[in-house]
Formats: sequence, C-alpha cells, structure tokens
Amino acid sequence: MSHEVTELEIPDSMFEDQETDAIEFVRFWICNQSDHVTLNIGGTDPEAEPEMWGNIIADIASHAVRGMQQDDASRGTPEQMLAEIERVFLERIGKERDLSGQLKADKQ
Repeated sequence: MSHEVTELEIPDSMFEDQETDAIEFVRFWICNQSDHVTLNIGGTDPEAEPEMWGNIIADIASHAVRGMQQDDASRGTPEQMLAEIERVFLERIGKERDLSGQLKADKQ
C-alpha cells in the first residue's frame, strides 16, 4: 500500500530577509474526505490571538481568490468569488461538526 502526500512549498519570499524569524501557524490537509489540521495555538499574545486568527482566515480567502483568478478568470469576479467563500464559511461555521482529533501547539 503506497501513500502519496502532496506538500506545498515554503513561499520564496520567506527567504528574502535572512535576519527575520518565521512561525508557521496552520497546516490543513484533506485525506479520505476528512480534514486534518495542525494549528499553532499560543504562538502569540493570548489577548490578540482571536483577532490574529480572523486576519489569517481573511488573508487565506483573499489569496485563494487571487489564485483562482490567476488560474481561470472566467470563474467570476473577485467580488463574486469572495462572496461565495463568505457564504460557505458562514454556513459551515454555524454547523455542529465532529472536530475530534488533536491540536498541537509548541509554546515558545
């Protein structure tokens, strides 16, 4: 039995400034139609963490729209695509789902 894992590359821009540290906050995989997630919880100021996660989620949505537009602009306008992401997000966030598993956090 073989397993194929397709892992994304670290963005080239991460290496432009050799003097700056970097922290990974999220890895999200889909395997066997299930989500597999590793989150870096506690990697920042606890008071600012909910806002930080909101910013991360918003930035991921914006990058996804930009990427889908670059891949195929006929999919719709950026505004239409973002509205669809928002619609599905709001629908899914309100549903009760099995989020069993384990959150891993290396507190530094």
